[in-house]
Amino acid sequence: PFTTLEPNLGMLNGKVIADIPGLIEGASEGKGLGHKFLKHIEKVKLLLHCISSESEDSISDYNTIHKELKEYSPELLEKQEIILLTKSDLVENKELEKKIRNLKKTKKQIIPVSIHNWESLQKLIQILNKS
Repeated sequence: PFTTLEPNLGMLNGKVIADIPGLIEGASEGKGLGHKFLKHIEKVKLLLHCISSESEDSISDYNTIHKELKEYSPELLEKQEIILLTKSDLVENKELEKKIRNLKKTKKQIIPVSIHNWESLQKLIQILNKS
């Protein structure tokens, strides 16, 4: 329902983390800010797809971004990807498990995270340190 409007950079144990703005439906055709920033994704090693646990259709959300990446450059689909189910504290465990099962169809690693769950953030950090 919203997108980052400006790129944000940070560091994690010597690795640059970038929040790339504008990846919405139509980004590969220049809609929003996506086309301006999609070229930067070509430089990354790992893609983290942030999908809200509150989403009505998380698999559709993932597929929308996946389609935009493919239409911009099919080589982007060769990069390692992890799907982060954000705001995992805002949905019931049963609903979260259902979303995880649905997203496993992507054959990507699924990690539920919340800024209110320190353990989930530590798990993510451990995975990123290994990547």
